[in-house]
Amino acid sequence: MDGRPELTPEIEKTLAKYLDLQQMEKRLAAEKASLQEILIQHLLPYGSTIWSPSVAGQYLKVNYKASVVVNYNEKLLQERLGARYARILKPDIAKLRRNLALVEPLLQPELLVIGSPHRDKVRSAILDGVVAREEFEGAFQKTTKHFIAVARPGTRQDHAQGA
Repeated sequence: MDGRPELTPEIEKTLAKYLDLQQMEKRLAAEKASLQEILIQHLLPYGSTIWSPSVAGQYLKVNYKASVVVNYNEKLLQERLGARYARILKPDIAKLRRNLALVEPLLQPELLVIGSPHRDKVRSAILDGVVAREEFEGAFQKTTKHFIAVARPGTRQDHAQGA
């Protein structure tokens, strides 16, 4: 055995069915988006609304609202506004995640409000003798979360993954 799982006929059949379902999901998602667009066009003249039609004896709740999304050309605005650019900025969660290592030291004074324990920091604090392992007894719950993805080569996920 070379350490890799064996491809049994049952598992091959399971993977083939999985791929079929992925394709079906894509088709259904596209069809659903098309139907949503038809409904949006129907409700557009009425503005934001909650509509409760009865279809085939079944009451439905259709919630429609429109919101405006503005995407700025940040580079261009920064060039045009110079130092004034900072006056129009607000923290962006996605950018904070991408640059966490850079901003984490700045957030240190507020970690009691915005922070949560992190397993690597807990492990390090125990190893450094800052806290005792016993102090964590009964203060956490450990679970195993499983993840698997199956994709065709050349798609966004080229290999199955496990956690």
